[in-house]
Amino acid sequence: MKINIGSGLRRIDGYVNIDDDPLVNPEYLINLDDVNIKLPFDDSTVEAVHAHHILEHIGDGFIPLMQELYRVCQHGAIIDIEAPHHFHEVYYADPTHKRPITLNGMRLFSKKYNQENIDRFGASSGIGIKYDVNFEVVWYDYRYDDFYKPMIDNYNNRKAQNQITPEEDFMITRLFREATNVATDVMMKLVVVKE
Repeated sequence: MKINIGSGLRRIDGYVNIDDDPLVNPEYLINLDDVNIKLPFDDSTVEAVHAHHILEHIGDGFIPLMQELYRVCQHGAIIDIEAPHHFHEVYYADPTHKRPITLNGMRLFSKKYNQENIDRFGASSGIGIKYDVNFEVVWYDYRYDDFYKPMIDNYNNRKAQNQITPEEDFMITRLFREATNVATDVMMKLVVVKE
């Protein structure tokens, strides 16, 4: 089974749609931000989760939702996430956004990452360990604002041909880390680890 959480009007063939808005007519009407959430699926029965532009809308129910996704997903299931980038005005423009979804934030749900931080620094928030969930980030990328896209495409093409100086590489890395409105969206895939 595959599920599309926060489906809205976006229907995906072969996916079960879940939303809290009865007007979009989902197969399951569920408040994904409920701290007592219980998804109506058996343990380890979901092979894929589509979570596009929904996780940033989850407040206090975020960790309970991640625990439920872990419970219902089978080992190796992929959770496909898209969210507005936390340094772009599209994130701040929507008053229903409750939390940024970041690469480093999602890594905290990995027991391996938690243990590496404990071993390296002697401390970790240990979210994966504390809440007994285990997701590994296996891929991530960004969608870029049209204003910056030509510059980024040029940089990537030149980098693939080894034509970037260390100064240029530092400049673009600094831009990505410090500037606002460069990336519009963050995209990532998590794999569920149960073995």
